[in-house]
Amino acid sequence: MGVIDRVFTRAEYFAKGVIFDCRCCGQCLLSHTGYVCPMACPRQIRNGPCGGSLDGHCEVYPERKCIWVRIHNRVSRGGTDCPSLLRSADPKLFFTSSYLNLFTGRDKLARTPLPYLDLGGNRKQAPAQTESGLERKLKSGRFVFTSEIRAPRGANPDMVKKQALILKDHFDAVNATAYLNGKPSMPSAMAGAEMVRLGVEPIVQSVGRDVTKTAFISELVTNKIHGAHNTLCITGDYYQGEPCVKQVFDMDSALMLYEARYLREKGVIHFSGDAMKEPPRPFLGCAVNPYTTPMNVPIRRLKQKAAAGADFVQTQLILDLETFRTFMGMFCSEGLDHDLFLLAGLPVIISKKALEMLPGVPGVKLPGDVASRFATSDDIVGEGVRFARYLIEEVRRIPGVSGVHLMLFGLDHTVLPRVVEGLR
Repeated sequence: MGVIDRVFTRAEYFAKGVIFDCRCCGQCLLSHTGYVCPMACPRQIRNGPCGGSLDGHCEVYPERKCIWVRIHNRVSRGGTDCPSLLRSADPKLFFTSSYLNLFTGRDKLARTPLPYLDLGGNRKQAPAQTESGLERKLKSGRFVFTSEIRAPRGANPDMVKKQALILKDHFDAVNATAYLNGKPSMPSAMAGAEMVRLGVEPIVQSVGRDVTKTAFISELVTNKIHGAHNTLCITGDYYQGEPCVKQVFDMDSALMLYEARYLREKGVIHFSGDAMKEPPRPFLGCAVNPYTTPMNVPIRRLKQKAAAGADFVQTQLILDLETFRTFMGMFCSEGLDHDLFLLAGLPVIISKKALEMLPGVPGVKLPGDVASRFATSDDIVGEGVRFARYLIEEVRRIPGVSGVHLMLFGLDHTVLPRVVEGLR
């Protein structure tokens, strides 16, 4: 970069920094984002918000307004249209002048939204397109039950085996959680492979926080090799421990879905253009927080993920039923129930310590009536089972709900079969 370029870049960075909180990415998207810089998001994700946004505030800095909620408010003005899918930032352009890049055309690709694939309509009614047993069950009209195991913090698979065998005969599929709270553990793909060996249908998680595009495609290939045919694409919690670690966020969850669906449909790796023989063809899942406000924001985000290639969605914890019913009303009125199978995320609370941790879970608000229900109970395990069964019975009556995903708050997985006993 010559002297003139450096001077121009620094002058631009100063001026746009004052006006737009510019982070000098060199590929300005302000015209797409209501003149709010997306790089000011602590994750620097190019599509959002993440699932940790609550009451319009940021997960990482709760005292601040969520950048992506501000963007949606400005761009949509309360509407529910599908947003453009913005590409990952090109690191080669960082700390260069976006004006010079615009003039020379260097940033043309980076600033051009991705074209959505033509996936057709009423996708839930289409024949099964993958080898996923979960897809076949959902498309048969079955109300499904899923849950999750916790990947151990070491290399011993015995904990995976113990948890998976408890759940095997009671759940249609089981998530292999990936790096909870951003802490190292057995990779989700390896836990998923162990579940396949045990005859359990796994849902393998891939987390934008931890993978580059290259590593993500490699994870999909690994899953195919092991016979794991369900992939849940999530942005991931923000690691806030000490010492600080560099988090990747090369893609947000919508971009992960796009890469995976493009490979599934075309047999070509989108970001590199390389063809792949016998590409992985996963049944693709995403996540949504129905309690992100205003409610048109999670609806628009979900439309984006559906257009990017999602087949099913797991929700954040459902604790406030009335708000969830309102969300599902909008979900159906916007036609999302024709393309996405929705699994309602429900808590199974069996520990007072876990109950105390709930308000600290990103994107979760604990209603006062739920907190008092457990605070006054002498049998928290029994209360947890009763509450979870009550929630199942309530949400299965809501149009658009295709199943439930049970999340255990406690350590005893033997409680989970008790929750679903007799409800199938």
